[in-house]
This record gives sequence, structure tokens and C-alpha cells, in this order.
Amino acid sequence: MKVVGSLFRPENYKGNSSLLPGVLVAGAMTGVKEQAAGSYAERIAKSGFVTLAIDHRHFGESEGEPRQHEDPAKKMEDFKNAISFLSTIEDIDREKIGACGISMGGGYMLQLAAFDRRIKAVSIVASGLNFGDTLVEMLGKEGFINFLKEHNKARQKHYETGEVQYIPAVATDNKPAAMTGDEPFEYYGTSRAWSPGWVNRYTTESIENLMSDNAVTYAHHVSPTPLLIVHGRKDKYCLPKFAQQVYDEAGEPKEIMWFDTSNHIDLYDNDKYVGPAIDKIVEWLNAYLS
Repeated sequence: MKVVGSLFRPENYKGNSSLLPGVLVAGAMTGVKEQAAGSYAERIAKSGFVTLAIDHRHFGESEGEPRQHEDPAKKMEDFKNAISFLSTIEDIDREKIGACGISMGGGYMLQLAAFDRRIKAVSIVASGLNFGDTLVEMLGKEGFINFLKEHNKARQKHYETGEVQYIPAVATDNKPAAMTGDEPFEYYGTSRAWSPGWVNRYTTESIENLMSDNAVTYAHHVSPTPLLIVHGRKDKYCLPKFAQQVYDEAGEPKEIMWFDTSNHIDLYDNDKYVGPAIDKIVEWLNAYLS
């Protein structure tokens, strides 16, 4: 399975006269490497790191069928292989590798850091940490059950016809989509995050696959790997209470940094928040990787 990534090095880099720390950066649900993951990776690299953002399988330039399909176990395999790849690059110190995740990528990087001891520091930003319970709060219990029924029907149709069932990744006017509401559309559905590798669709089975995804359960396993949590105080898609729960359940060393955001995607590309967030991430990585 070929997985494609973008590798960033510091500006004015002159070769491997001295080894540099490496950082894997993971992006948001449905996202590709040219969006938030790539933006964070490029900016972190400017502070003296070699960074990598990938299109995990089924997305962007990477291989995998069906397209735009989220398989958490296989996605974790891609991230583990990405750490292996970073460890083979000649100008990277394999004893100084970190991880950073944005949105759903934050949940994945929390899980990765809990069980992959090659990671020596991790930071998670506006993280998706408990998908199922977040949907319950967004939709209400009855709405959540009806939501599941529709996706169960789609799975049955896939089984009976062999035809992969899709839903738009984003849509306006609260029309059915993997990420409901106008806010995700403002980022993905406009020129704001345009990328040739991003497609506005998502398999319905992806949604089902994420229902049981609860990264909070991994929090207590991360220590002694240093954990930095960056989160907005207002975020209806990645609820702040789960970020606080991760912090409460994680061991030392750990730190949580709150931003007075107005929405979830403020921490994707709004420099009022992204700039200070990256400054904090770089400070954290420097403290434990340099």
C-alpha cells in the first residue's frame, strides 16, 4: 500500500551536519496533507524540525479502495509506518521524534503516543477525542439513534448491491453530511482549504467505524511521554470537556493550553490562534526533543 506524504525541513537547511528532531503531523477528519496538517507541519519545520504530513490510505495521493474511507485501525498502521519512515531519514535523530495532531488527528496521535514509545513528545490540537458521545450531544439521543439507523441502512445496501455508499463530507444549510453544519463547509467547501487531493465525500461506513472511537481511554497510557493539549473553549465539534478529561486522566508531564476560540476551525487556519498554538507546540517539542 503506497502512502504519500509531504516532508518539510527548516529554511536554509544545509544537510545532515547535525541531526534534527522529527515530527509526524496528522490532520482532521476527511483532510489531506495540503490542509491543516501540512500547514502546521510547514510552520513547525521552520523552527528547526523535520516534519511529515501524510495522506493516509484511501485519501489524497495515497492508494487504497474505496476512496474517502476511514478505517481507524488501518489509519493507525499508516501513522506507525510514518514514524518508521521518519526514523530512517539520515538527518533525523531517531531518538528525538515527536507527534502533533489536529482535530481527529489529535485523537489518533494521542493513541499513537500511548503505545509507540518511539514518540518522545506529543501535542494535540482541537482534538476529536470521543466521536460517538459528541454526536449524542449534537443530535440528542433520539436524533443519534435515527442517525445510526440511516447509516445501518447504508451498510445493508452496500452488502446487498456491492456499491459503496457515500455521504458528502460537508454541506450547507444543515443538509446531511459527515460533518454537519455550515462551519465545516466554510473551511472545506470553499477556496479557504482548497486542495486537488480533497474530495467532498466520505463513505457512510466511515461514520460507523468512528462511532466507537474514544481516544480518552488512552490518556492514562501516554505518560511518561510528555503531553501537550491545545484546545478552544468554544468548540461544538470537538467538545472541550473531553480535552479536559484527557488532561485529568493523563500522567505527568502534561500541560493544557486554552484559547478563547469562537469555533472549532479557528485552530485550523486562523492565525490569531494558530500562531500562538504553534509557538507553544514548538516550545513543548524543544523542551523534550532538543
